[in-house]
Amino acid sequence: MTRPRGKVFTFAKVVTVLAIVFVVSLGLCGVTSAISSASPSQQNVYIVIMFAGLGGSVISGLALFVTVIAWIIVAIAGSSKRKELETEQQTDAKDEQGKLS
Repeated sequence: MTRPRGKVFTFAKVVTVLAIVFVVSLGLCGVTSAISSASPSQQNVYIVIMFAGLGGSVISGLALFVTVIAWIIVAIAGSSKRKELETEQQTDAKDEQGKLS
């Protein structure tokens, strides 16, 4: 039994987007830190931007972690349901063969 394509939740796409956001926000945090150390006159402005980037990386990192854990749990649950369904189909097939004999 297959589900309609529109109802499938793809964890791979979510993980990819969160990983990209995480890497970009960490990179921007590093670039902002380098720029703020190069121009000490406007350091306060850059520190605020740096903390915003750091906050974005922390939030996306946590979301990435939670999404990967959820992906693993769903994969484990899905494989056990699939095994149960296969076992049920095999017993039904054996019952059908027994009735036909």
